[in-house]
Amino acid sequence: MSSPDPSHAAFLAEMNFDPKPVLKLDGYLRPNIPAIATRYRQMKDWQAKIDSTEGGLEKFSRGYERFGLNVGKNNEVIYREWAPNAVKASLIGDFSMSLSP
Repeated sequence: MSSPDPSHAAFLAEMNFDPKPVLKLDGYLRPNIPAIATRYRQMKDWQAKIDSTEGGLEKFSRGYERFGLNVGKNNEVIYREWAPNAVKASLIGDFSMSLSP
């Protein structure tokens, strides 16, 4: 089993990341441990954000049932978009059936 690079110890402790399981699988990943720890931390941050704002990964992953084009209970077409930083959104097209030739 490979042990982590001692020069990364403070960084890994700050990231709350134990590299031993990764290095046990593949010791050649040792030079990449800081990048792996950073990505792991980013994933955990996103996971916590999804859990707190979306009700968990399961609910979040079923967004296709709510967003995009869907048919409503009364056979109406509903379009919803998730764009939290958007200033403006447009849906362009020929939508009126009364305009048919």
